[in-house]
Amino acid sequence: MSRATLLSRHDLEQAAPALLAYLQRQRWFGSRGRPVARFELEDVATLREGEPTVLLVLATVVYEDGGRERYSLPLGVRPGPATEFFDREKVITETAGEAGPAAVVDALGDPESSAVLWELLATGACLPTEAGELRCRGDGIAPGVEPASIRPLGREQSNTSLVRGDTELLKWFRMVEEVRSPELEMTEALTRAGFAAVPAPLGVAEYQRPGTEAVLLALVQPYLHNGTEGWALALSSLRDLYAGAEEQGVGDDATALRHVEEQGATFLPESARLGEVTAEMHLALASDAMPESMRARPVTAAMLGAWADAMTRELDQLLSGTDPALEPLRERRAAVLEGFEALRRIDEGGLAIRVHGDYHLGQTLRTDTGWTVLDFEGEPALGVAERRALSSPLRDVAGMLRSLDYAAAAALAERTEPDPEVVEELQRQGAAWADANRRLFWGAYLARVGDHPLLPRSAEDTLSLRRAWELRKAVYEVGYELGHRPDWVGNPLRFLLEGGRP
Repeated sequence: MSRATLLSRHDLEQAAPALLAYLQRQRWFGSRGRPVARFELEDVATLREGEPTVLLVLATVVYEDGGRERYSLPLGVRPGPATEFFDREKVITETAGEAGPAAVVDALGDPESSAVLWELLATGACLPTEAGELRCRGDGIAPGVEPASIRPLGREQSNTSLVRGDTELLKWFRMVEEVRSPELEMTEALTRAGFAAVPAPLGVAEYQRPGTEAVLLALVQPYLHNGTEGWALALSSLRDLYAGAEEQGVGDDATALRHVEEQGATFLPESARLGEVTAEMHLALASDAMPESMRARPVTAAMLGAWADAMTRELDQLLSGTDPALEPLRERRAAVLEGFEALRRIDEGGLAIRVHGDYHLGQTLRTDTGWTVLDFEGEPALGVAERRALSSPLRDVAGMLRSLDYAAAAALAERTEPDPEVVEELQRQGAAWADANRRLFWGAYLARVGDHPLLPRSAEDTLSLRRAWELRKAVYEVGYELGHRPDWVGNPLRFLLEGGRP
Protein backbone atom coordinates (compact mmCIF):
# COMPACT_ATOMS: atom_id res chain seq x y z
CA MET A 1 0.00 0.00 0.00
CA SER A 2 1.43 3.40 -0.99
CA ARG A 3 2.25 6.08 1.55
CA ALA A 4 -0.54 8.34 0.28
CA THR A 5 -3.09 5.50 0.41
CA LEU A 6 -2.03 4.43 3.88
CA LEU A 7 -2.11 7.97 5.22
CA SER A 8 -5.47 8.59 3.58
CA ARG A 9 -6.89 5.36 4.96
CA HIS A 10 -6.23 6.54 8.49
CA ASP A 11 -6.93 10.22 7.76
CA LEU A 12 -3.37 11.11 8.74
CA GLU A 13 -2.67 13.67 6.02
CA GLN A 14 -5.22 15.93 7.70
CA ALA A 15 -3.75 15.03 11.10
CA ALA A 16 -0.32 16.47 10.23
CA PRO A 17 -0.86 19.74 12.19
CA ALA A 18 -1.90 17.70 15.26
CA LEU A 19 1.18 15.50 14.89
CA LEU A 20 3.43 18.55 14.74
CA ALA A 21 1.71 20.10 17.75
CA TYR A 22 2.21 16.85 19.65
CA LEU A 23 5.91 16.82 18.76
CA GLN A 24 6.38 20.38 19.92
CA ARG A 25 4.87 19.62 23.35
CA GLN A 26 7.33 16.83 24.15
CA ARG A 27 10.50 17.12 26.22
CA TRP A 28 12.38 15.20 23.55
CA PHE A 29 11.53 17.71 20.83
CA GLY A 30 14.84 19.28 19.89
CA SER A 31 14.01 22.86 18.89
CA ARG A 32 11.37 24.58 21.00
CA GLY A 33 10.66 28.09 19.82
CA ARG A 34 12.41 27.61 16.47
CA PRO A 35 10.10 28.80 13.67
CA VAL A 36 8.83 25.91 11.50
CA ALA A 37 8.56 26.36 7.73
CA ARG A 38 6.85 23.03 6.99
CA PHE A 39 6.15 19.57 8.37
CA GLU A 40 6.45 16.53 6.12
CA LEU A 41 5.22 12.96 6.64
CA GLU A 42 7.98 11.38 4.59
CA ASP A 43 7.65 7.65 5.27
CA VAL A 44 5.12 5.30 6.81
CA ALA A 45 4.66 1.58 7.43
CA THR A 46 2.00 -0.66 8.88
CA LEU A 47 3.51 -2.63 11.74
CA ARG A 48 0.28 -4.44 12.55
CA GLU A 49 -3.31 -4.46 11.31
CA GLY A 50 -6.04 -4.93 13.88
CA GLU A 51 -7.06 -3.38 17.15
CA PRO A 52 -4.96 -1.48 17.66
CA THR A 53 -3.48 -0.87 14.23
CA VAL A 54 0.14 0.16 14.77
CA LEU A 55 1.93 2.41 12.30
CA LEU A 56 5.42 3.81 12.06
CA VAL A 57 5.59 7.37 10.74
CA LEU A 58 8.86 9.15 9.92
CA ALA A 59 8.25 12.89 9.89
CA THR A 60 10.58 15.77 9.06
CA VAL A 61 10.39 19.23 10.56
CA VAL A 62 11.87 21.87 8.24
CA TYR A 63 12.75 25.14 9.95
CA GLU A 64 12.73 28.65 8.52
CA ASP A 65 16.51 28.83 8.97
CA GLY A 66 16.88 25.84 6.62
CA GLY A 67 17.58 23.25 9.31
CA ARG A 68 15.84 19.88 9.34
CA GLU A 69 15.08 17.27 12.00
CA ARG A 70 13.54 13.84 11.41
CA TYR A 71 11.39 12.22 14.10
CA SER A 72 10.16 8.69 14.64
CA LEU A 73 6.49 8.46 15.61
CA PRO A 74 5.10 4.99 16.32
CA LEU A 75 1.32 5.43 16.37
CA GLY A 76 -1.53 3.35 17.68
CA VAL A 77 -4.88 3.75 15.89
CA ARG A 78 -7.76 2.73 18.16
CA PRO A 79 -11.37 2.50 16.93
CA GLY A 80 -13.85 4.98 18.30
CA PRO A 81 -13.20 8.39 19.84
CA ALA A 82 -10.53 8.98 22.48
CA THR A 83 -11.74 7.59 25.76
CA GLU A 84 -10.83 7.81 29.40
CA PHE A 85 -8.64 4.73 28.96
CA PHE A 86 -5.89 6.94 27.55
CA ASP A 87 -3.79 9.60 29.15
CA ARG A 88 -5.00 12.65 27.24
CA GLU A 89 -1.39 13.75 26.85
CA LYS A 90 -0.78 10.64 24.71
CA VAL A 91 -3.79 11.19 22.43
CA ILE A 92 -2.53 12.97 19.33
CA THR A 93 -5.79 13.45 17.48
CA GLU A 94 -9.14 11.91 16.59
CA THR A 95 -9.76 11.04 12.94
CA ALA A 96 -12.53 9.84 10.64
CA GLY A 97 -10.76 7.47 8.26
CA GLU A 98 -12.20 4.77 5.98
CA ALA A 99 -12.77 2.49 8.96
CA GLY A 100 -14.69 5.17 10.87
CA PRO A 101 -13.80 7.37 13.88
CA ALA A 102 -10.54 6.53 15.57
CA ALA A 103 -8.15 7.85 18.19
CA VAL A 104 -4.53 8.23 17.08
CA VAL A 105 -2.29 7.79 20.10
CA ASP A 106 1.41 7.69 20.78
CA ALA A 107 2.08 3.94 20.60
CA LEU A 108 4.63 4.27 23.40
CA GLY A 109 1.91 5.64 25.67
CA ASP A 110 -0.45 2.71 24.98
CA PRO A 111 0.59 -0.69 26.43
CA GLU A 112 -1.26 -2.67 23.72
CA SER A 113 0.49 -0.77 20.93
CA SER A 114 3.81 -0.95 22.78
CA ALA A 115 3.46 -4.73 23.06
CA VAL A 116 3.33 -4.91 19.26
CA LEU A 117 6.63 -3.02 19.01
CA TRP A 118 8.25 -5.30 21.57
CA GLU A 119 7.01 -8.43 19.78
CA LEU A 120 8.49 -7.23 16.49
CA LEU A 121 11.85 -6.94 18.22
CA ALA A 122 11.54 -10.34 19.87
CA THR A 123 10.72 -12.09 16.60
CA GLY A 124 13.34 -10.28 14.54
CA ALA A 125 10.76 -8.89 12.12
CA CYS A 126 11.81 -7.21 8.89
CA LEU A 127 9.10 -4.96 7.42
CA PRO A 128 9.06 -2.74 4.34
CA THR A 129 8.20 0.92 4.64
CA GLU A 130 7.20 3.06 1.67
CA ALA A 131 10.74 4.39 1.25
CA GLY A 132 12.92 1.88 3.08
CA GLU A 133 12.90 -0.93 5.59
CA LEU A 134 12.49 -1.55 9.31
CA ARG A 135 14.82 -4.30 10.55
CA CYS A 136 14.54 -5.78 14.03
CA ARG A 137 16.73 -8.25 15.88
CA GLY A 138 16.21 -9.45 19.40
CA ASP A 139 17.80 -12.78 20.23
CA GLY A 140 17.94 -11.79 23.90
CA ILE A 141 14.25 -10.82 24.18
CA ALA A 142 11.62 -13.24 25.42
CA PRO A 143 8.63 -13.49 23.03
CA GLY A 144 5.00 -13.48 24.11
CA VAL A 145 4.71 -9.87 25.25
CA GLU A 146 1.78 -9.07 27.54
CA PRO A 147 0.61 -5.42 27.53
CA ALA A 148 0.07 -5.56 31.29
CA SER A 149 3.80 -6.19 31.79
CA ILE A 150 4.77 -2.86 30.17
CA ARG A 151 5.05 0.46 31.99
CA PRO A 152 6.75 3.79 31.26
CA LEU A 153 10.03 4.42 33.01
CA GLY A 154 8.87 7.90 33.87
CA ARG A 155 11.69 10.14 32.65
CA GLU A 156 12.07 11.31 29.07
CA GLN A 157 15.07 13.05 27.59
CA SER A 158 16.06 12.40 23.98
CA ASN A 159 14.18 9.10 23.99
CA THR A 160 11.14 7.39 25.50
CA SER A 161 11.83 4.47 27.83
CA LEU A 162 9.54 1.58 28.73
CA VAL A 163 10.06 -1.33 31.12
CA ARG A 164 8.75 -4.83 30.59
CA GLY A 165 8.29 -7.01 33.64
CA ASP A 166 11.29 -5.61 35.53
CA THR A 167 13.65 -7.45 33.17
CA GLU A 168 13.86 -5.46 29.91
CA LEU A 169 14.22 -1.76 29.16
CA LEU A 170 13.21 -0.44 25.73
CA LYS A 171 14.52 2.94 24.63
CA TRP A 172 12.80 4.38 21.57
CA PHE A 173 14.85 7.15 20.00
CA ARG A 174 12.61 9.97 18.88
CA MET A 175 15.02 12.00 16.76
CA VAL A 176 16.27 9.94 13.84
CA GLU A 177 19.91 10.62 13.07
CA GLU A 178 21.35 10.49 9.58
CA VAL A 179 24.14 8.11 10.64
CA ARG A 180 24.59 5.15 12.94
CA SER A 181 23.70 5.83 16.56
CA PRO A 182 26.54 6.58 19.01
CA GLU A 183 24.52 4.74 21.68
CA LEU A 184 24.49 1.44 19.79
CA GLU A 185 28.01 1.87 18.49
CA MET A 186 29.42 2.50 21.97
CA THR A 187 27.47 -0.16 23.89
CA GLU A 188 28.33 -2.85 21.34
CA ALA A 189 32.00 -1.86 21.22
CA LEU A 190 32.37 -1.69 25.01
CA THR A 191 30.64 -5.04 25.43
CA ARG A 192 33.01 -6.65 22.92
CA ALA A 193 35.96 -5.06 24.72
CA GLY A 194 34.93 -6.77 27.96
CA PHE A 195 33.74 -3.67 29.84
CA ALA A 196 31.08 -5.14 32.10
CA ALA A 197 29.64 -1.90 33.50
CA VAL A 198 27.39 -1.23 30.50
CA PRO A 199 24.02 -2.89 29.71
CA ALA A 200 24.62 -5.17 26.72
CA PRO A 201 22.09 -4.78 23.87
CA LEU A 202 19.34 -7.44 23.84
CA GLY A 203 17.49 -6.17 20.80
CA VAL A 204 17.67 -3.47 18.16
CA ALA A 205 15.30 -1.88 15.65
CA GLU A 206 16.96 -0.01 12.78
CA TYR A 207 15.56 1.95 9.85
CA GLN A 208 17.35 2.06 6.52
CA ARG A 209 16.78 3.57 3.11
CA PRO A 210 18.59 2.30 0.02
CA GLY A 211 22.10 3.70 -0.20
CA THR A 212 22.13 5.09 3.36
CA GLU A 213 23.47 3.96 6.73
CA ALA A 214 21.09 2.11 9.06
CA VAL A 215 19.87 4.38 11.87
CA LEU A 216 18.74 3.32 15.31
CA LEU A 217 15.06 3.56 16.29
CA ALA A 218 14.92 1.31 19.35
CA LEU A 219 17.28 -0.46 21.73
CA VAL A 220 16.38 -3.09 24.33
CA GLN A 221 18.74 -3.65 27.26
CA PRO A 222 18.52 -5.44 30.60
CA TYR A 223 16.50 -3.45 33.12
CA LEU A 224 18.52 -3.03 36.29
CA HIS A 225 15.51 -2.98 38.59
CA ASN A 226 17.54 -2.89 41.79
CA GLY A 227 19.62 0.06 40.64
CA THR A 228 19.67 3.60 42.01
CA GLU A 229 20.72 6.54 39.89
CA GLY A 230 23.99 8.13 40.97
CA TRP A 231 22.36 11.55 41.16
CA ALA A 232 19.71 10.25 43.58
CA LEU A 233 22.36 8.57 45.76
CA ALA A 234 24.42 11.75 45.92
CA LEU A 235 21.39 13.87 46.85
CA SER A 236 20.42 11.39 49.56
CA SER A 237 23.89 11.68 51.08
CA LEU A 238 23.77 15.46 50.92
CA ARG A 239 20.31 15.72 52.46
CA ASP A 240 21.51 13.71 55.43
CA LEU A 241 24.66 15.85 55.69
CA TYR A 242 22.77 19.16 55.51
CA ALA A 243 20.23 18.01 58.10
CA GLY A 244 23.03 17.18 60.51
CA ALA A 245 24.81 20.45 59.78
CA GLU A 246 21.68 22.47 60.54
CA GLU A 247 21.40 20.77 63.93
CA GLN A 248 25.08 20.77 64.95
CA GLY A 249 26.51 23.70 63.03
CA VAL A 250 29.37 23.47 60.57
CA GLY A 251 32.36 25.21 62.10
CA ASP A 252 35.55 25.75 60.12
CA ASP A 253 36.60 23.98 56.92
CA ALA A 254 38.38 21.19 58.80
CA THR A 255 35.22 20.47 60.82
CA ALA A 256 33.08 20.51 57.67
CA LEU A 257 35.40 17.95 56.07
CA ARG A 258 35.27 15.78 59.20
CA HIS A 259 31.46 15.80 58.99
CA VAL A 260 31.75 14.47 55.43
CA GLU A 261 34.25 11.76 56.34
CA GLU A 262 32.35 10.59 59.43
CA GLN A 263 28.89 10.74 57.87
CA GLY A 264 26.94 7.50 58.06
CA ALA A 265 25.44 8.04 54.59
CA THR A 266 28.78 9.03 53.08
CA PHE A 267 29.13 9.02 49.30
CA LEU A 268 32.94 8.90 49.40
CA PRO A 269 33.40 5.17 48.69
CA GLU A 270 30.95 5.46 45.79
CA SER A 271 32.91 8.34 44.29
CA ALA A 272 36.11 6.32 44.51
CA ARG A 273 34.58 3.28 42.84
CA LEU A 274 32.98 5.48 40.20
CA GLY A 275 36.42 6.92 39.45
CA GLU A 276 37.75 3.39 38.95
CA VAL A 277 34.86 2.40 36.68
CA THR A 278 35.29 5.57 34.62
CA ALA A 279 38.97 4.76 34.14
CA GLU A 280 38.11 1.17 33.17
CA MET A 281 35.64 2.49 30.57
CA HIS A 282 38.30 4.77 29.11
CA LEU A 283 40.93 2.04 29.08
CA ALA A 284 38.50 -0.20 27.19
CA LEU A 285 37.85 2.62 24.70
CA ALA A 286 41.63 3.03 24.27
CA SER A 287 42.21 -0.68 23.70
CA ASP A 288 42.88 -2.58 20.50
CA ALA A 289 39.44 -4.19 20.90
CA MET A 290 37.84 -1.07 19.43
CA PRO A 291 36.92 -1.21 15.72
CA GLU A 292 39.22 0.76 13.46
CA SER A 293 36.82 3.69 13.14
CA MET A 294 36.82 4.08 16.95
CA ARG A 295 40.52 3.37 17.55
CA ALA A 296 42.44 5.71 19.89
CA ARG A 297 44.91 8.19 18.42
CA PRO A 298 47.69 10.25 20.04
CA VAL A 299 46.60 13.78 20.89
CA THR A 300 48.45 16.16 18.58
CA ALA A 301 49.32 19.83 18.92
CA ALA A 302 46.74 20.49 16.19
CA MET A 303 44.06 18.77 18.25
CA LEU A 304 44.96 20.75 21.36
CA GLY A 305 44.85 23.97 19.36
CA ALA A 306 41.50 23.06 17.81
CA TRP A 307 40.06 22.31 21.25
CA ALA A 308 41.31 25.65 22.59
CA ASP A 309 39.83 27.46 19.58
CA ALA A 310 36.46 25.72 19.97
CA MET A 311 36.34 26.47 23.72
CA THR A 312 37.12 30.13 23.05
CA ARG A 313 34.36 30.34 20.43
CA GLU A 314 31.85 28.83 22.86
CA LEU A 315 32.85 31.32 25.54
CA ASP A 316 32.56 34.30 23.21
CA GLN A 317 29.25 33.07 21.83
CA LEU A 318 27.94 32.91 25.41
CA LEU A 319 29.27 36.39 26.20
CA SER A 320 27.55 37.81 23.12
CA GLY A 321 24.28 37.39 25.01
CA THR A 322 22.60 40.32 26.74
CA ASP A 323 21.68 38.74 30.09
CA PRO A 324 22.98 40.94 32.97
CA ALA A 325 24.16 37.79 34.78
CA LEU A 326 26.97 37.54 32.21
CA GLU A 327 28.56 40.88 33.15
CA PRO A 328 30.88 39.49 35.87
CA LEU A 329 32.00 36.77 33.45
CA ARG A 330 32.83 39.36 30.79
CA GLU A 331 35.20 40.95 33.29
CA ARG A 332 36.82 37.54 33.90
CA ARG A 333 37.04 36.52 30.24
CA ALA A 334 40.83 36.76 30.14
CA ALA A 335 41.22 34.47 33.16
CA VAL A 336 38.90 31.82 31.66
CA LEU A 337 40.60 32.18 28.31
CA GLU A 338 43.96 31.50 29.96
CA GLY A 339 42.63 28.10 31.02
CA PHE A 340 41.87 27.31 27.38
CA GLU A 341 45.17 28.75 26.11
CA ALA A 342 47.05 26.44 28.48
CA LEU A 343 46.15 23.61 26.09
CA ARG A 344 48.56 25.04 23.52
CA ARG A 345 51.46 24.67 25.98
CA ILE A 346 50.92 20.96 26.64
CA ASP A 347 53.85 18.95 25.31
CA GLU A 348 52.13 15.57 25.06
CA GLY A 349 48.37 15.23 25.48
CA GLY A 350 47.86 11.50 25.95
CA LEU A 351 45.30 9.73 23.78
CA ALA A 352 42.16 10.90 22.00
CA ILE A 353 39.44 8.26 22.31
CA ARG A 354 35.70 7.91 21.82
CA VAL A 355 34.12 9.31 24.98
CA HIS A 356 30.75 9.12 26.66
CA GLY A 357 30.32 12.84 25.94
CA ASP A 358 27.53 13.65 28.40
CA TYR A 359 28.92 12.07 31.54
CA HIS A 360 27.34 12.97 34.87
CA LEU A 361 25.80 11.31 37.91
CA GLY A 362 22.43 10.98 36.19
CA GLN A 363 24.06 8.73 33.56
CA THR A 364 25.15 6.16 36.16
CA LEU A 365 23.30 3.49 38.08
CA ARG A 366 24.43 1.82 41.31
CA THR A 367 23.32 -1.81 41.57
CA ASP A 368 24.18 -4.61 44.00
CA THR A 369 27.17 -5.49 41.81
CA GLY A 370 28.54 -1.96 41.34
CA TRP A 371 28.24 0.99 38.98
CA THR A 372 26.73 0.82 35.50
CA VAL A 373 27.18 3.53 32.88
CA LEU A 374 24.16 4.52 30.76
CA ASP A 375 23.15 6.64 27.75
CA PHE A 376 26.01 6.99 25.29
CA GLU A 377 24.23 9.34 22.88
CA GLY A 378 26.52 12.22 23.83
CA GLU A 379 25.84 15.90 24.42
CA PRO A 380 22.36 16.56 22.95
CA ALA A 381 23.20 20.01 21.53
CA LEU A 382 25.98 18.63 19.31
CA GLY A 383 25.64 17.03 15.91
CA VAL A 384 26.29 13.30 15.52
CA ALA A 385 29.64 13.84 13.82
CA GLU A 386 30.85 15.89 16.79
CA ARG A 387 29.53 13.31 19.26
CA ARG A 388 31.37 10.54 17.42
CA ALA A 389 34.65 12.45 17.20
CA LEU A 390 37.65 11.36 19.24
CA SER A 391 38.28 13.54 22.27
CA SER A 392 40.18 13.62 25.54
CA PRO A 393 39.03 11.16 28.23
CA LEU A 394 39.29 14.12 30.61
CA ARG A 395 36.22 15.55 28.93
CA ASP A 396 34.19 12.81 30.67
CA VAL A 397 36.12 13.30 33.89
CA ALA A 398 35.31 17.01 33.81
CA GLY A 399 31.61 16.25 33.35
CA MET A 400 31.53 14.02 36.43
CA LEU A 401 33.50 16.48 38.55
CA ARG A 402 31.07 19.24 37.60
CA SER A 403 28.17 16.92 38.42
CA LEU A 404 29.50 16.40 41.95
CA ASP A 405 29.61 20.19 42.35
CA TYR A 406 26.08 20.46 41.01
CA ALA A 407 24.77 17.85 43.44
CA ALA A 408 25.88 19.92 46.45
CA ALA A 409 24.10 23.00 45.07
CA ALA A 410 20.96 21.09 44.08
CA ALA A 411 20.53 19.47 47.50
CA LEU A 412 20.95 22.85 49.19
CA ALA A 413 18.40 24.47 46.87
CA GLU A 414 15.83 21.85 47.95
CA ARG A 415 15.87 23.02 51.55
CA THR A 416 13.44 25.56 52.97
CA GLU A 417 15.10 28.96 52.81
CA PRO A 418 16.86 29.20 56.18
CA ASP A 419 18.60 32.15 57.84
CA PRO A 420 21.28 33.72 55.54
CA GLU A 421 23.99 32.84 58.06
CA VAL A 422 22.83 29.23 58.01
CA VAL A 423 22.86 29.27 54.20
CA GLU A 424 26.49 30.37 54.26
CA GLU A 425 27.39 27.57 56.67
CA LEU A 426 25.56 24.99 54.60
CA GLN A 427 27.31 26.23 51.46
CA ARG A 428 30.63 25.63 53.23
CA GLN A 429 29.45 22.15 54.20
CA GLY A 430 28.35 21.42 50.63
CA ALA A 431 31.68 22.65 49.27
CA ALA A 432 33.48 20.28 51.66
CA TRP A 433 31.32 17.39 50.38
CA ALA A 434 31.99 18.29 46.74
CA ASP A 435 35.73 18.78 47.29
CA ALA A 436 36.12 15.49 49.15
CA ASN A 437 34.15 13.50 46.56
CA ARG A 438 35.95 15.18 43.68
CA ARG A 439 39.31 14.26 45.22
CA LEU A 440 38.28 10.63 45.77
CA PHE A 441 36.92 10.28 42.24
CA TRP A 442 40.01 11.88 40.69
CA GLY A 443 42.49 9.96 42.83
CA ALA A 444 40.83 6.62 42.07
CA TYR A 445 40.69 7.46 38.36
CA LEU A 446 44.41 8.27 38.22
CA ALA A 447 45.35 5.18 40.23
CA ARG A 448 43.40 2.90 37.88
CA VAL A 449 44.87 4.50 34.75
CA GLY A 450 48.36 4.13 36.21
CA ASP A 451 51.15 4.54 33.67
CA HIS A 452 48.92 3.82 30.65
CA PRO A 453 49.50 6.46 27.91
CA LEU A 454 45.82 7.48 28.12
CA LEU A 455 46.80 10.71 29.91
CA PRO A 456 49.69 13.16 29.46
CA ARG A 457 52.96 12.00 31.02
CA SER A 458 53.24 15.23 32.99
CA ALA A 459 50.98 15.65 36.03
CA GLU A 460 50.96 19.40 35.35
CA ASP A 461 49.80 18.89 31.76
CA THR A 462 47.14 16.43 32.94
CA LEU A 463 45.73 19.02 35.34
CA SER A 464 45.82 21.74 32.67
CA LEU A 465 43.90 19.48 30.29
CA ARG A 466 41.34 18.55 32.95
CA ARG A 467 40.88 22.18 34.01
CA ALA A 468 40.28 23.34 30.43
CA TRP A 469 37.53 20.75 29.95
CA GLU A 470 35.96 21.69 33.30
CA LEU A 471 35.91 25.36 32.34
CA ARG A 472 34.44 24.46 28.95
CA LYS A 473 31.72 22.40 30.66
CA ALA A 474 30.87 25.29 33.00
CA VAL A 475 30.58 27.66 30.01
CA TYR A 476 28.08 25.24 28.47
CA GLU A 477 26.21 25.02 31.79
CA VAL A 478 25.88 28.81 32.10
CA GLY A 479 24.29 28.97 28.66
CA TYR A 480 21.98 26.07 29.42
CA GLU A 481 20.85 27.49 32.76
CA LEU A 482 20.19 30.96 31.35
CA GLY A 483 17.95 29.35 28.74
CA HIS A 484 16.16 26.84 30.95
CA ARG A 485 16.69 27.44 34.70
CA PRO A 486 17.96 30.98 35.37
CA ASP A 487 17.81 30.44 39.14
CA TRP A 488 20.53 27.78 38.77
CA VAL A 489 23.06 29.85 36.83
CA GLY A 490 24.95 30.77 40.00
CA ASN A 491 26.59 27.35 40.30
CA PRO A 492 28.51 27.21 37.01
CA LEU A 493 29.02 30.98 37.01
CA ARG A 494 30.66 30.85 40.42
CA PHE A 495 32.95 28.05 39.21
CA LEU A 496 34.11 30.20 36.29
CA LEU A 497 34.54 33.37 38.35
CA GLU A 498 36.59 31.51 40.95
CA GLY A 499 38.81 29.94 38.29
CA GLY A 500 37.74 26.36 38.90
CA ARG A 501 38.02 23.93 41.80
CA PRO A 502 40.92 21.67 42.92
